[in-house]
Amino acid sequence: MDTKVLKVSDNVTWIGVLDRDIVTFDVVMETRYGTTYNSYFINAEKKTVVETVKEKFWPVFEKKLRQVTDPATIDYIVVSHTEPDHSGCLSRLLQIAPHAIVIGSGNAIRYLSDLIGGNFPHRIVKDGDILDLGNMKLRIISAHNLHWPDSMMTWLEEEQLLFTCDIFGEHFCHEGMFDDVIPPFDDAFRYYFNVIMKPYSKFMLQAIERMRHLPVKAICTGHGAILRKNWKKYVEVTEQYAREYLQNPISNRVCIAYVSAYQNTGLIAAKIGEGIRSAGAIDVEILDIEKMELSTIEQKLVEASGIILGCPTFNQNILLPIYQVFALINPIRDRNKLAGAFGSYGWSGEGVKIMTSLLISLKLKPIDEGLMIRFTPHRESLEKCKDWGKKFGTEFLSRDNKP
Repeated sequence: MDTKVLKVSDNVTWIGVLDRDIVTFDVVMETRYGTTYNSYFINAEKKTVVETVKEKFWPVFEKKLRQVTDPATIDYIVVSHTEPDHSGCLSRLLQIAPHAIVIGSGNAIRYLSDLIGGNFPHRIVKDGDILDLGNMKLRIISAHNLHWPDSMMTWLEEEQLLFTCDIFGEHFCHEGMFDDVIPPFDDAFRYYFNVIMKPYSKFMLQAIERMRHLPVKAICTGHGAILRKNWKKYVEVTEQYAREYLQNPISNRVCIAYVSAYQNTGLIAAKIGEGIRSAGAIDVEILDIEKMELSTIEQKLVEASGIILGCPTFNQNILLPIYQVFALINPIRDRNKLAGAFGSYGWSGEGVKIMTSLLISLKLKPIDEGLMIRFTPHRESLEKCKDWGKKFGTEFLSRDNKP
């Protein structure tokens, strides 16, 4: 069992856990380097725990906690964000810390009530509030929508540590924990920003402004490295990524993603792509996704301003790889992107209708009810496909690619 704890400063200890074996996070996010669930103990006059960990790691977490304090003496538990990878052990912790008060934003306390399924001692805090720990103070810094409405950061003034929850984190697991000790992780950092934080870039810049004046010694993240040597670098690159996204949020790219049992749908995809290109200067990427990794598909969706999905109808339904694409579409990130659906069919053709309906449900904007071609597309059908693609391309350009 992992029992290692790490001193972050004189009075703050990392008591998080390592998850080396996780393959995907939130089902669709690849975690090739594993991840960590970071929790911190503040040894103040009023003893405080910042964040807990995923529930399955409770035995490890409890053992680490008992190394640094008697849980019965804990006064505060700060919950910066209520996803189960942060709050999963809260119920169990409250059982052995009966006098502890849970500190969180209004949204966090409401969400926890549903997650825990009962009442618990709590205090709602807002931006600028001070939590008095006796000989130390924790200042609350709002970070709503990074990446949930409940999120917040906390600043431990005396130790000059900033607890940032998911902000400035990455999925990277190494027992060294500190950025100047572990192997390079910049690719994991960028991937984490792209998948989780990029849609919330406006809020990211606001959070960075709130912390810009702080004399930070280290940033204590919720996942991955504790940033003590190069924290300025990671704040700066995050700001850069966010500004680039907000300045250039719209690409001139259309992604056509399809699966094809007998290549009929593949032929349709190629002809649609030809039609789109004939409408003007549009970058068209055509992807047979049957064997593609989900993380790769998601990145293609992020980069595109138009999304077209193709699938043959099988047993009055569509195929699993296309359903997985729908799971990757983010209505916050992809809202109002121009979209379309197509496919070949034999006797019924429900697939295109299903895809169009799902696109609408996910807040995209299909150009019409979709393109259906019966069995093999021949000359006349292929011209129909090209015309449909040109129609899509013309509308794509007329919208200036703007949502």
